[in-house]
Amino acid sequence: MSKPARTRADLVVAGAIGGAAIVWVIVVFGTVLVTGAGTGNFFDPWRALVRVLTTGSTWLAALGGGVAGGIVGALVGRPQDKQK
Repeated sequence: MSKPARTRADLVVAGAIGGAAIVWVIVVFGTVLVTGAGTGNFFDPWRALVRVLTTGSTWLAALGGGVAGGIVGALVGRPQDKQK
């Protein structure tokens, strides 16, 4: 018994969520590490985290990653001609 194939819509949604999550993690943790870590002040990483979470560019980057992931999911799930 085989598993049912994923639909194109499933792949688009999964790609969009995955792309947005990957970009969000890279932006948030990269910014906190660059601007808040190693300064010697205990509160600097927490300030950097609040700053990056309240900045619009963080969320725009995640949106862009979601769009790119959705496009990749659509391309992977496109109908294929299997004639030889």
